[in-house]
Amino acid sequence: MISGFIGLAIVVLTTLWLADSELVSQAFDEILAEDSRVDWVLLALSWVMVPVAFYFLGCRWRALIPPPHTASGAGLAAIMGAGLLMNTALPGPVGEFGAAWFAHKRYKIPLPVSLASGVGARLIGVWMAAAAAILIWALADLPVPEGWDLAIAGVAWLIGAAGVGLGLLAFKPMWVKSLSTRTLSRFTGPGRVSRMAQKTDAMVAQVTEAQASLRGGSIRSTMACFGWSLIAHITVLIGIGIAMWSVGAEPSVPGVVFTYAATTAGVIVMFALPGSQVGWDVLFLTLLVKTAGLETPDALLVAVIVRVQQLSVMVAGAIVMSWLLKSTQASSSEE
Repeated sequence: MISGFIGLAIVVLTTLWLADSELVSQAFDEILAEDSRVDWVLLALSWVMVPVAFYFLGCRWRALIPPPHTASGAGLAAIMGAGLLMNTALPGPVGEFGAAWFAHKRYKIPLPVSLASGVGARLIGVWMAAAAAILIWALADLPVPEGWDLAIAGVAWLIGAAGVGLGLLAFKPMWVKSLSTRTLSRFTGPGRVSRMAQKTDAMVAQVTEAQASLRGGSIRSTMACFGWSLIAHITVLIGIGIAMWSVGAEPSVPGVVFTYAATTAGVIVMFALPGSQVGWDVLFLTLLVKTAGLETPDALLVAVIVRVQQLSVMVAGAIVMSWLLKSTQASSSEE
């Protein structure tokens, strides 16, 4: 019952945000116009790539769940979609903790194991995106307009710093916990800054302890997680590329890869803010124009198409997750 109300509230919040967005309204007007330049077959194909990518993300999470526990890749994908929908409306790692709890309830995975494997898989995926963004920025010839070199370099360096932090969090979690204890935990007192520092320190402690619990996992499971993550990233990139072709855009391929990788890694930087997906949209739109060579109208259409595709799959994930939980509760009652 509670999960149903939470899911309904999230869907309502995101729907209101979409309805109030002038950017979305303008894009829909162009897409639905009689003389629309959108290729609907390509657009539908790009839409199909999103749930396929989510399935691979579910397999990525499943790869880190240690035996004897197991779960369905499709079921975990639905849970991930619902978790990401939570992060659209609420600040911080609400989605990760919520997804871990849902997986615990559905598949009887101990909550610490569910949290550790889910967060670990997410960290590996974002770390891979950060590494890809740095490599593309360093090696490829991006069509950056004059005067934007410094700004794009700043984005790359920020993503690189985030990648280093994610690497430490994933592979040396207790180092991160020790650093947090020596800095954030020293903020004491009744002020807002102190309360925020204490909450952040507590969150870091939970995540790092969860990651430390995975250190006994096999190399095979870690490599499987990397493999599924790579397949998911490639699938998303293909979907974004098809969406661009559906509106007649002709982007720079390295620029598209950099845009996707940088915005994927940039989610961590915007993690603690409510409505952080709006910041993601702005960064995605800007980088499409400044590094992928798209004209602003084309970039606007692509950004809206990608956001609506993601939200549709997230809402579908929330619906499927609700059904999974109801079936689980029914089975428990019969037992």
